[in-house]
Amino acid sequence: MTLAQIGPLTTVLEAAAAAVGAGVVLSSVAVGVAGLASRMPRRNLESRALVGGYFGGGVGAVVAVVDAILRYGGLK
Repeated sequence: MTLAQIGPLTTVLEAAAAAVGAGVVLSSVAVGVAGLASRMPRRNLESRALVGGYFGGGVGAVVAVVDAILRYGGLK
C-alpha cells in the first residue's frame, strides 16, 4: 500500500472506486436478501440483484461526487 494516494488524481480515483464498490455490494446484497425473504424464483432474484448492483454503484458514484464537493468546495 505504499503507492496508494500518490497524488490528487489517484486519491480521487481510489475514493470513487471504493464508493462505487461499496454501493454495488451493499445494494446487491440488500436486493438478494429481500428476494430470498420473499421466496422469489432464482432467475428473477439474480437479475434483480444484478440491476440493484448497477444502481447501487451509480448511487455510490454520486455520493462520492457530493462528498468531494462538500469537502473541497467550501460548503460545510
